[in-house]
Amino acid sequence: LWEKQGNVPPLVRLLQAFIRLSPQTVLTQDKLMPLLGVFQKLIASKLNDHEGFYLLSALVEHIEIARLNEHLKSIFVILFQRLQSSKTTKYVKGLLVFFCLFSGKHGGSTLVDIVDGIQPKLFGMVIERLFVPDAQKVSGSIERKICAVGMTRILTEATTLLAEHYVKLWLRLLQCLIELFELPQDDSVPEDEHFIEIEDTPGYQAAYSQLVFAGKQEQDPFQNEFQQPKAQLAKSLHALSLKHP
Repeated sequence: LWEKQGNVPPLVRLLQAFIRLSPQTVLTQDKLMPLLGVFQKLIASKLNDHEGFYLLSALVEHIEIARLNEHLKSIFVILFQRLQSSKTTKYVKGLLVFFCLFSGKHGGSTLVDIVDGIQPKLFGMVIERLFVPDAQKVSGSIERKICAVGMTRILTEATTLLAEHYVKLWLRLLQCLIELFELPQDDSVPEDEHFIEIEDTPGYQAAYSQLVFAGKQEQDPFQNEFQQPKAQLAKSLHALSLKHP
């Protein structure tokens, strides 16, 4: 099934719905490892890496973190290996949104600790080489909100970033977040990158019978928690200043 490109989007939508509606079944019937195997296959493909992020995001949103803990380092290693072997603008945008979704759901400190657990001070490189140059390229109102929420939690919860070797990068990340709020999207793409947006390709939908419920739905994972990201940043910075005057 997975070898036919036309099957990939509806199959991923089906798995997303399964994870969202029955997360306990994923665990009780030992479906987590097979799902992570599908993620690994998708994320390795330039054509389907966005589908891999959709699947991984569903797991991070709906599976309790305690059950994911033993797999998190391996998941992040896979993400960094793909970044190193085949970095594209599309992949970096997806990676930033995932990092911020993870931070927003499970805390900025947790994200930084996982990344620095792979290699000391690696998160500093993530800020310098990914967030600062590419966060402004993230497209979509929900995706940009996810980035705002996740970056706010990184800035105000990850006390590691207040250490001397990180403090300059903390300021750069804050500036990056303010620019995300205030500046228009940067839609520039390197000349040597020519992406095909699969779901927008003429004739692509004819490759499979697209049912209404199989379409990608825009869902805000923070609609109940963070309705005003700018206000949340101000509130969180105030709380941080009280803790670290």
